[in-house]
Order: sequence, then C-alpha cells, then structure tokens
Amino acid sequence: MLRILLIFTLSIVSVYPQTSSNYTLEFVQTVWRHGDRAARGDLFPIFEANWTFGGGGFGELTPLGMSQMKNLGKLFRNLYVGDNKFLSPKYVAKEIYIQSTDMSRTIISALSLLYGMFPPGNWNIQGVDYPNEVDWQQGFTFVPVHVDTSEICAEQQCGCSRFNEIRNQWPKIPEVQTESVKMIALNRKVAALFNITKDQDNFNIYSDAWKAQRMWFNDTLYKELPFYNESLYQESQTTFKAFKQLVDGYFTTPAVVNGVDIAHEASVIQAGPLLNELYQRARDKAECLMNSENCTSVLKPLKFFGYSSHDIVLFAILVPLGLQDQVQTLDGWPDTAGSLTLELYSNPSNEFFVKFLYRDNSLAEFSDVTEKVAGCNGAKFCALEDFGKIAEKIKPLPDYPTVSGLL
Repeated sequence: MLRILLIFTLSIVSVYPQTSSNYTLEFVQTVWRHGDRAARGDLFPIFEANWTFGGGGFGELTPLGMSQMKNLGKLFRNLYVGDNKFLSPKYVAKEIYIQSTDMSRTIISALSLLYGMFPPGNWNIQGVDYPNEVDWQQGFTFVPVHVDTSEICAEQQCGCSRFNEIRNQWPKIPEVQTESVKMIALNRKVAALFNITKDQDNFNIYSDAWKAQRMWFNDTLYKELPFYNESLYQESQTTFKAFKQLVDGYFTTPAVVNGVDIAHEASVIQAGPLLNELYQRARDKAECLMNSENCTSVLKPLKFFGYSSHDIVLFAILVPLGLQDQVQTLDGWPDTAGSLTLELYSNPSNEFFVKFLYRDNSLAEFSDVTEKVAGCNGAKFCALEDFGKIAEKIKPLPDYPTVSGLL
C-alpha cells in the first residue's frame, strides 16, 4: 500500500487569493466508518440469536446501518454529481474505486453507500448498464467493492508485535494509570450488577454491547435489567473514551517511557500507513495532472477513491491532523457513517491544495475543517506539501512491515 515517495517539487507561494473561484477540484479521497451494527458478543438479555440482521450474527450491519450508509452516498452524490458536476451521474468504472476492509459490515456499508451514490435511474441504460430483462430492477446497476486483505493496523485492530510492545509500556504512563483505575472500578461495579464474581477487572463487554443493544432492544434492557438506566449507559461510554483514544495515539499529557514517545509510536503504527497512502495518492495525482506522461492508466481518469473502514481507523487519522476534538460521541470514536474526505484542488499556477471535510455521525452534514488541521497554518486550502509534512511525521520507516515487526 505504501509506495516510494516520488521526488517532485511544487511552489508553496501562490499569487492567487484563496477563494474557491480560483481553485479546481481534481480528486477526492474519503474514509468512512461503517453503519450501525449488531453487538460483537453475548450480554444478557440479548444474545446472538437475537441479532438476525444482515444475515444474522455478531457484528453484522443492520437495516439502520444500511440506510445510514445509503444517505452518506446521497450526500456524496449531491456534492460531486449535483453541486460540483465532478462525477458522472452514473457509475463510470475509471472514475471511481471503492475499497473495504475484509469484514461483512464494511463491505455491505460500501455497497449501501454506492446505492445512494449511484441509485437506480434513467441515466442507466437498459442493455448497456444492466440486463434487458423484465425481472431486473429497472435502472439498477452494480458498482464493485474491492476487498483489502492487507494486515496493517489501518485496516483492523493491530496485533503486530511492535504495537504489543508499546502496549506493554502503558502501565508506566500516569495518564494510563489514571484511566485504568476508572475503568477497573466501573468494570467491578457492572460485573457485580450482573452477579459476575470472577475476573471482574476485565469484564468490559458491556460498553460496546449496550451501545449496539439500546438501538434495537432498549425496552428489553429496561425490562430485564433493574439496574440499567441512561446515567449508567452514559458512564459506560464516557469512562472508556480516553482509553479508546489512547489506542490511536491521542494522549493529553506526555507519554514518554525510557526515551520512547509512546503516543508518537502508536500513531505511526495506527495511522501512519493509511495517512501516507492518502497523501501519496494525492501527490501522484498532482504529478499526473502536471505531466500526463507520469500517469498510470488507472490514476489518470480516477476521480473518487473511497475506503470503507472502522471507527478506530477513522479516529487514528484524525489524531495527527489535530482533528480529534471534532469527534462528539460519548465514547470518543467517530459515530456510524462518520467520514473524513480529502479533496485535491489545483489553481491556475499549477499549485495543489487539500481541503478536509469531516462528518461526525449519520445525521450530520459535511463540515469544512481545513482551517483546523494542525500544520496547515489556518489556511482555507491546505498546501499539498504541508499535508505531506504532517504525513511524513508518522511515516513508518523504512516501511510498515519492518516497523510493526511483521517481517
């Protein structure tokens, strides 16, 4: 996924004022979190048999999740097909590429998003875009989703040896010690409420389970759990917020152990591969636009690259951008159907810039957060090379397999 950094220089001084009329949208990349899902494990009174959505079972996308992703797709369509006339009204293979982690909920999230982005309509031609058959939904055509099986932390919860080494140093960090005391106290409290006496310190499934269960079985929770209430639910989310964010390298106090910056190391592993991939692809596209001879046949016509992923991944890339405070959820990670979109622009001087659009949850609109990105100097359009400097700080060197210990 990581490619060799191409050597090529762009001027950072523009003679054009930063107004949208002087900029041309050239390329879009976006990373989103999947939609609403089932819980990932049993917790009384809801068990795996209760989760019949999306084929049934733990972690599967629910109908609500499908709807959330369809609506995100509609937002992309309104922006890039409607407002900007950037993408074609119907699916054009060379314009769009969608990639997903190898999990059912992210794959179906991507398919649901594409249904909203390229819905059935008379822009699709029978016999050309879909079969000329009476039992085929009129105007509907498939859009492919490519599965990413790379074993890097940008794709899934990291299990690499280097990350485990970092986690082993956590008990030495005061911030971790403080948050661990809070979590263990709550684990013991909730375990006692469930009449669990063994290993109370590690009983933490309730935080994720309740978040999923309350969406579909809230009445059952109140009926079957005499102790359950809104206050306890919120405590279950906020207590784990800091710990979740620590996983992605967001510490509010220095986290140096034996001369090693644990926060930086975590960010290199959790966000470094993906953020550098996003930057490199934007850089390659810019070079492609300046000199078509340097273009691959795939990159030259490509306009939209989407990545269907997870909350832990989305938050990880927000941290080095200084955008972690944009997350408004109780548990500290972006909500279902949240997204971060990177738009590449050019100006008449052949300089290139990036805009960052963030969406925190399934009911939100896109918010332009470019001026808040650390390292972009408060600019409305962030210079591409400034984005490159941000990515470079957490780039795994010499490469991810070596840093992570996967070799």
